[in-house]
Amino acid sequence: MTIRKIIRAIVLSGIIITGMPAVFAQTNTTENQGTKKKWQDFHYTFKKDSLSPPVTLAYGKKGWEFEYDNHFLMQVEWRFQFRAQFNSEDTFFFVDEEDDKNGSFNLQRARLKVGGYAYKPFIKYYLEYDFPSNSLLNWEFTIAKFKALQLKVGQWKIKYNTERYISSGKQQFVDRSIANRYFTLDRQIGIAVIGDLFEGKVGSSSYNIGIFNGNGRMAQNDDGRFLFFARYQWNFSRHPMKMYFCDLKRVSKPQGFIALAYAYNQSAFTRFSTSGGGELPGYPAGKPEQYLIIQYNLEIMFKYQGFSLASENHIKNIDDKVLKQQSQLYGGYVMAGYFFNEIIDFIPKQLEFITRFSMISNDTFYDKNINEYSIGFNWFFNGHRNKLTTDLAYIDNQDFDRDEDNFRFRIQWDISF
Repeated sequence: MTIRKIIRAIVLSGIIITGMPAVFAQTNTTENQGTKKKWQDFHYTFKKDSLSPPVTLAYGKKGWEFEYDNHFLMQVEWRFQFRAQFNSEDTFFFVDEEDDKNGSFNLQRARLKVGGYAYKPFIKYYLEYDFPSNSLLNWEFTIAKFKALQLKVGQWKIKYNTERYISSGKQQFVDRSIANRYFTLDRQIGIAVIGDLFEGKVGSSSYNIGIFNGNGRMAQNDDGRFLFFARYQWNFSRHPMKMYFCDLKRVSKPQGFIALAYAYNQSAFTRFSTSGGGELPGYPAGKPEQYLIIQYNLEIMFKYQGFSLASENHIKNIDDKVLKQQSQLYGGYVMAGYFFNEIIDFIPKQLEFITRFSMISNDTFYDKNINEYSIGFNWFFNGHRNKLTTDLAYIDNQDFDRDEDNFRFRIQWDISF
């Protein structure tokens, strides 16, 4: 695909985005805002007889809610993500196997989410299923009687790096940065102790400590070695942040955190994704216990009056026990967004401008880094639950191939209900 076609796609997306607010204009009228509010506040309770426990049907922020006698709650939510992607070359660069193909229109994600509690409000559960990949992504149970000490078991995305942990529907760009593919631990089966400490005080902190099979999604432990993980997060705004990108609430006081994470794992894999374990460029398919990996991540998040900033900084040490070779990768990203309506009145409130730089370096095998330079914007119809995102990126030296420099344009509609 030529640069001219890329430009045409951008112009077309501009026309679409200009017209989309008109399609959703009913949500901006006073009358329909009232209708919307009534719909979201829908709440109906019924009883078989005066002695029977109440059953409640409601619609809330996580979809339809069914509650029985304050002992059982089930929340059901659907989410769809429609995407089109165009590259300047015929080659295809992807962040994860979830990504779509070059020059195609695609149902990127179609997911069913079911969560709630059973027997007691502090015994929580969550399930997530993806239809395009026919995959059970999450199955997790959390005993959360105390904020400071909670126990979690099952399969979920390890909270090693925020970019991966945050849902793909609450990202600032169409999808995650190129760094995610190289450093994430993704979904694993295991057990963890988590908690929030000293909330409301200067020392407000969050922690995660866990042990996992270490072989990826739906994979058993076949060698007796486990993945160990720990994360400490200082909430300098004195309260834990809700995990999503963008300052949608235009907070009047600075909010954010600084976090440090550590992971230790020995397995056959050098990377993980939704599909499970795999190999990074430069590393052959491994045997059990071949790769000993120790990695670190230092990250920040900051939000204030429509401005948001996020950054991750990774170091990953790989010790190949079979080839007797050691290597080190480092990389990360810096990402920012701003609602310019905060300072320029005629810019729509729903419009956010975004930019990101990401890089990966592997000096052991390659003498040139992978770099990503991205710009774009979001139009929020209803926060992250209904939004349109478009971005344009230049990928330099993709997958450490000197001949692979690529422009990439994407447009995506993400909706949850």
